[in-house]
Amino acid sequence: MKRFDYSVAINELKLGKDKTLNEINYDEIPTWVRGEDFFNLFLPYLKIVGDSREQDKWIETACAYYGIAFEWAIKDTKKGTENLKEGDYTFQMVFGNKVYDYTGVVAYERKGSIAEFYGNCTGYDKEKKTSDRDRIKREFDRFGDKHYKKVTLLLQFGEKLTDLIDMQFQFRGHNGNYTTKNTHYTMYSAVMSWRQPNNKDFDILQSGNKMKLFWLFVQDMYYYFRNEIRIECENKDLIKGD
Repeated sequence: MKRFDYSVAINELKLGKDKTLNEINYDEIPTWVRGEDFFNLFLPYLKIVGDSREQDKWIETACAYYGIAFEWAIKDTKKGTENLKEGDYTFQMVFGNKVYDYTGVVAYERKGSIAEFYGNCTGYDKEKKTSDRDRIKREFDRFGDKHYKKVTLLLQFGEKLTDLIDMQFQFRGHNGNYTTKNTHYTMYSAVMSWRQPNNKDFDILQSGNKMKLFWLFVQDMYYYFRNEIRIECENKDLIKGD
């Protein structure tokens, strides 16, 4: 190949296309989701893997609806399986006997509400004398320590980063009563500090619409995998690097 072409690359790498994992429900995919290669040479071979400790199972439900393979990573000593060590989700691409497994390489961390993320940024344990922000920072630091190539925060609220400034939400206090809270820049400042150039592998996907966030999430995996295929082709001298 003189230049990178994803469909040609799949053929050049002799990846098995005959047996697919999925029968995709294409008719229900939103009209703004586009791409022949994405539809035909990514979705049918995609498996999303979630950590079994996840509380909200909507991504599994979305996968079932659209026909995308999904499995939970479960700790089972007899079978020798584990939960995901970091993050809530990762993925695999399965082309016949060739499996690209991004466990321990790519991680997606989901935050399901403003209140949850606000608590992560402001909570404090008086007994341990530690803040939740320190805890989540240590969690993100582990991604770096373990040399993850990609870490993405899935924010299930708002539509853009600046929405994190002065967002209002209902917060339940220790007395059980709900009060209206304002984020007062707290979440925005935390996210901006995490996504600076020294954290170049950290990214954010955001939407209060679950369907939109799901397809942003799936497309993000596609573009990551597409780039990995390009790198593999370059390393095997099938194409020339830029």
